[in-house]
This record gives sequence, C-alpha cells and structure tokens, in this order.
Amino acid sequence: MTIQMNDNVELGQIKVSNNRATVYEVENIGTSVAVVVYDMVSKVGGVAHIVLPESSLAPPSANADDAVGRYADLAIPALLHDFSAIGGQKRNAVVRMVGGAQLFNFGGGGGNILNIGARNATAIQAALASEGLAIDKADTGGNKAKGVRLVLLTGQLFVSQIGGEEYML
Repeated sequence: MTIQMNDNVELGQIKVSNNRATVYEVENIGTSVAVVVYDMVSKVGGVAHIVLPESSLAPPSANADDAVGRYADLAIPALLHDFSAIGGQKRNAVVRMVGGAQLFNFGGGGGNILNIGARNATAIQAALASEGLAIDKADTGGNKAKGVRLVLLTGQLFVSQIGGEEYML
C-alpha cells in the first residue's frame, strides 16, 4: 500500500520531487498560474506557482532568493533546473498550465496592463519556448479561481474550479 504525501505549493514556490507518493496541491489559483512539468518515463514532477510575468516588476527592496518562484522569467528556468537535477528529462516532459484568470474588470479589454492573468500566461509560454518546451495542455483565463492536484505516481493533473466538479486536464 502506497501512502500519499500531499504537499501544498504556495504563491511564489517551486517544488519538485521524484518520490512517486507525492501529490502536489495548489489552491486559490486566480491571476497566478500553476505550471506543472512531468516526466512520464522517470515519474519526476514539479510545480511552480507563478504570481507575476516578469522580475522587472519586483520592488527594489525584494529579496532575490524569495523572488525566483514569483516571476515567470525566473521561475521557469529554476523549475526546469530543479526538475533536471533530480532526474527529469526535458525530452520526456509534459508541461501543463492552469490559472491566469481575470478576476477584476478594470476596463480596457484583454490588452489591459492590469490583466495580470493573461500576461502571466503569455510570459510563461515565452519562457518555456526559450527552454525548447511548449504547453501540452492548459486551462487558463476565465474569471474564477481554480485549484490543481498533481499525482506523481501517474502524472494525472486534476483541476477544480470554485463551485465546480474536479476534472482531469
């Protein structure tokens, strides 16, 4: 019998594991984005809970070590580095992305600078492309927060939306 080890991934955190009993959970994904990378062969997986699109948005007083997981341009390379360090192979990697909602309507449509959700998704795709990877599946946008659960044993990614049923992405 395998005992599952649930591990929450908070805002700005990056976590990777090669322990097949690990189940990563990310709750309250609104404008932020959960990026999941999973090696189907080695069963290595990781999650980054990204808050903002680029590190140039960091306040001058920000601690650089704390900022790595918060910004797409820093988090994606760090996630992939940590993933590779424990045996994950980019050539076997499946990448999924959930979140990037627009929770508030400030006017100005999708091009609005305040639409952080859409800007996060775009920045993540650009950062992945520079690493030679693309999103396999995504559930982004909308106007409701979501949650995800990554099961390392199987690579299944379950998504739930507030007030909705859980489904597999």
